[in-house]
Amino acid sequence: MIMGKSGFVFLMNLLFAVTVSRAQHFSVQIAAYSEQQPPAFFEERGVTSYSERRDISGIYWYSAGEYATREEAEAVQQEVKSKGFAYASVIDLDEQRLLSGIDCPVIRDGVVFIQAPLTDTSKHVIYFDFGSSGITASSRAVLDAICQKMKDNKQLVLRIAGYTDGVGDGKANLELSASRSREARNYLIYKGIRADRMFMEVFGEADPAAPNAEDDGSDLGKGRDLPGNRKWNRRVTLQLELPAGK
Repeated sequence: MIMGKSGFVFLMNLLFAVTVSRAQHFSVQIAAYSEQQPPAFFEERGVTSYSERRDISGIYWYSAGEYATREEAEAVQQEVKSKGFAYASVIDLDEQRLLSGIDCPVIRDGVVFIQAPLTDTSKHVIYFDFGSSGITASSRAVLDAICQKMKDNKQLVLRIAGYTDGVGDGKANLELSASRSREARNYLIYKGIRADRMFMEVFGEADPAAPNAEDDGSDLGKGRDLPGNRKWNRRVTLQLELPAGK
């Protein structure tokens, strides 16, 4: 088959469009709420195009579009912030799939990390920035949902466990994991949950959710650093439980 110049240009444009459509790896998270928001809530603020997702924890996530590059997503992020959503953020969709507990392998620096689906609705995880114990907007939404469950069921208690990645001194990491646990607990106390219904544990860099570094076979077991994995270890897990005999 002989293809003319116009046909060739059309084919190239089509291939480019298909490539771009498959390369949409970024989205803009507008906000997250413990309760569903009506369309009017967003329309009044000038946001008319968005998607809604409810996760297994009962949190409603609102996002705007999918974009081929981070630069495109950041431009939309700034526009959304200007409409009053101060905590709008750019989401890497590959990472989001992992955070959502979808059972698919994600390759980070040559290591495949598979997160099992989260089926226990009583367990929650919040994540932290490097070296920080500050509660993020998305973490507040998770904590608000936990707070509501504890208010609805006065018998529930909460086990809070803090962790860090493997960067830094072991003692400092224990202190940081303790600080993260305290911040989660203090947030819930501020929201009206009694302190005696919450129990804290700290693990520092122990029991990572993903390897911080490759195992090089040495006694130290630390080879090439895996910074893409460390973000999953900067976390606090929150387990809702009924006391024994309840």
